[in-house]
This record gives sequence, structure tokens and C-alpha cells, in this order.
Amino acid sequence: MKRLMKVFIVIALLVFSTTAFAQIRPGTFNIGPYFGLGAFEGNQDLDNAPVIGIRAGYDFTKNWGVEATVNWIPTRYNYRSIIGYETFYFGQTSVDIPIYGGKDDSHVNVYNYRIEGIYNFDLFPDKRFVPFLAVGVGGQTIDYRGTHHNARDTTRFAPDWGGGLKFFMTENMAIRADVRHVIAIGSAYNDLEATLGLAFYFGGKKDAAKQVFDEKVRLNVEFDFDKADIRPRYHDELKKVGDFMNQYPDVNMALEGHTDSIGTDEYNQRLSERRVESVKNYIVDKFNIDGKRIEATGYGESRPIADNSTDEGRQRNRRVEAVTIK
Repeated sequence: MKRLMKVFIVIALLVFSTTAFAQIRPGTFNIGPYFGLGAFEGNQDLDNAPVIGIRAGYDFTKNWGVEATVNWIPTRYNYRSIIGYETFYFGQTSVDIPIYGGKDDSHVNVYNYRIEGIYNFDLFPDKRFVPFLAVGVGGQTIDYRGTHHNARDTTRFAPDWGGGLKFFMTENMAIRADVRHVIAIGSAYNDLEATLGLAFYFGGKKDAAKQVFDEKVRLNVEFDFDKADIRPRYHDELKKVGDFMNQYPDVNMALEGHTDSIGTDEYNQRLSERRVESVKNYIVDKFNIDGKRIEATGYGESRPIADNSTDEGRQRNRRVEAVTIK
């Protein structure tokens, strides 16, 4: 369990350096594991224990989806049986106090399985954060075999409700945190699950805006040595970007600036930032685009795409790219 937690922490730390077109897409399948804590109501006589599960789902739209999930909670039975009573007398009044025997500390396996309807909220401009609600129906099987309580499994109808948050690290991968309230009908038990998991997405309809961007709006502006001025030859390409952003007002864009390897790291970092800001400001001013819709990041000389030992290679590396839309 500790190793799994370390894996999730490392992934989470890497997330914030990742730029991707990431959001819920219609027609997308997803599958992924999860783990966390299962908490049982006290009168069930079951210890709180780890929960391990897997879920698979399908998104009909950006908001509505369905998921099937199954999990296993390896817990212990903590029931203490009454083996007798001790009577205490207070004048004419007597009180019987139960005497409990040893604790039945046997292993118990709890299985939950359900189908849930999912509603994803579109609340954040950065569509990588997706809060959601879930309501489902299913069952809960408690395997008491091996305890003195019961020789058979106990299976109950168990609807649930809850919610969580998905954070998309890439277009096809998300971290998600979930909380569920599971209600075992017939016994009125209330159980809770708090889990952390991964979701891997595949298939789906390509977003119309992204398709247009990939096919018609790719941007790569090159610069003269030690300059951040935009050459007139790129004005037509920048107009395509401005027209695209006006056509799709809900779409945001990420720009990245770069340099060749001549000069110090510190100087080239500042130069790459001037270049990417120059392109951003041109798009904002010329085409009346809200600057908050454009994320501009400079990377200095750290991400070359060509050989810096040649004039041609250095020219290709002095660039600003529109790398993605969100």
C-alpha cells in the first residue's frame, strides 16, 4: 500500500509540468484501479480496512457518463459474544451486567459491486479539473465464512451516492479522488469509501476545435538571432490563430518560446519569455483576444528540435510554437 501511495505522489508531482489538451470527451471509454479506506458503521462489528477496486466507464457527453465498479475490502470481524451476566444489587434493586467473551478476530471479505450514473461539472476554465457527482445501484456481499457469526455469505441490495474530482494529467490519463456513501438496504447499515485512483481514457470523438487546430492552425514562428520581433512573413499564420480563437471562444491556447544554445542559460530563458510574450501580445492586440485564454511559457534553450552546431539548426530552434489547446 505504501508503494502504491508513493507512485501516486510521484505522478502527481510530475503532473504540473505537463501541458495537454485534457478534458472529458464524448464517446470515450475509461478504465482504472483505485485504493483507499473502507469504513463500516459500528453495529456491523467490522473493522475499518483498505479498499481495493477497479472501475470502467463510458462518457456519453462531456457531462453525462456511466461507470461499473467492483471492490474488495479485507477486514476483520470484531464481535464479542455475551457468555453470561453478573448481577449487582443496590438495595432492593438488581442490575444484570453482561459478561463478554473473547473477541472473534477472524478475517472477513466484503465485496461491493455497482453501476453508477456520473455527472461531470464544467466549472473551471482549465478543463483538466473536473468535479463530479455519482449515484448508483448495486450489491454488497459479506463473506463471514471462517467466523463464528455465520457459515454463509450475506448479500444485500446496496445503492450508493457520492462524488469526487478528476485531474487530467494528459489527454488520456487522469488522477481521481472519490467518496461514496453505501447504504445496505434491509439492515440500514451506512458504509463509507474514500479512494484515490487512476483513469485511462481511450476512443472517443475528437473535439471539433482540436481537429481544426491540428489540421489548419499549427503555428511555428521563427526569430532572428537575439531578437523577439515577429517577422512579417508570419502575420498570415498568426491571423489563422486569431480567427480560430474567435471562432471557438471557449478554447484556450498554450504557447511555448525557445532559443538556440548561444548565450547563457539565464539570458536565453529571458529571451524565450520575451519571444513568447511578443507572439501572445500580437494575437491579443490584433484580434481582440482575452489574454487569460493564452498561456505563454518560455523554455530557454532546454528544448531544441534541431542541431545547435549548424546555422540551420539554430534557426529552427529560435521559435515560438502553439503546442496545444485546452
